[in-house]
Amino acid sequence: MPRVLTLQWSDAMRDANTPVTVVMAVHNGSQYIRTAIDSLLAQTYLDFRLLIVDDASTDDTRDIVRTYADPRIELVCLERNIGQTAALNVGLQRASTPWIARMDADDYAAPRRLEEQMQLAESDASLGCIGTFAWIFRDDPQHRDEIVEKPLEDTAIRRRFWHAIPLIHGSLIMRRHLVLEAGGYDARYRYSADWDLYHRLLTRCRAANVPIPLLGIRRHPGQHSFLKATLDENIAIFSRVLAAEHCTRRDRAMVRNSLAFTYVHRARRDRLEGQFKEMFHDVSCAFQWAPVTAAKHLLVSAARTPRHAAL
Repeated sequence: MPRVLTLQWSDAMRDANTPVTVVMAVHNGSQYIRTAIDSLLAQTYLDFRLLIVDDASTDDTRDIVRTYADPRIELVCLERNIGQTAALNVGLQRASTPWIARMDADDYAAPRRLEEQMQLAESDASLGCIGTFAWIFRDDPQHRDEIVEKPLEDTAIRRRFWHAIPLIHGSLIMRRHLVLEAGGYDARYRYSADWDLYHRLLTRCRAANVPIPLLGIRRHPGQHSFLKATLDENIAIFSRVLAAEHCTRRDRAMVRNSLAFTYVHRARRDRLEGQFKEMFHDVSCAFQWAPVTAAKHLLVSAARTPRHAAL
């Protein structure tokens, strides 16, 4: 456990009857964290804790959090920067409620977010992971640029699992003991730790999504949804899943297709960066894992790319 520098603790945090803790890990989030906290304090569902793990911020993040007198808020300050994934594990270990809710420090929770999710959780004891739809915004969370929908039922979530992430990490509530049983977050992954966790968590419970946009996801200038590091991590996760003995034949086929798609996607990034040796290697790997899928995605890629720049 990383050394904790300071701790703001309240009597409310010791209330064992509180059902859910919102865990928020932040590093230098002073520009947006007030909006995130205010949205949580405006929830129609009042019986929650907010655990903020400050990952050695060098800006005013800690000072901003300390301006709040709400007894539901706890601030944990880490002495050194360990990265968001490891910081989330700190929050997971410090929390004691049955449910953990996730939210990033630059996002926004709709007023009924926790109420809708906890109602669903209380109505179905088999659910251990509940997400929501979301919306994308830039500056004003009330202005919705795009709605993000996900499959609703457990069967549909599992069917799509290896094609595209069927859950929005920042929108989730999860049963804490199941997350701990699954091993928590793998700190080796910075961008795909959520996908890795879902793979382990969903062997222990059913999942669902509330069909209402209840989380606003902030889109920053210059932000890319598919960093090359994300693709690298996805390849590592898929490869590890294929090596596992418990991987079913159906999952194995889907993971091979996902690996092929990811290698094609990474080959496109290689080409854009002028790394042609790496590009040909990734194309070769794509055909090794799933030749039909690789060919299909290469054709789609070529059709969308100017001729002088095509793969």
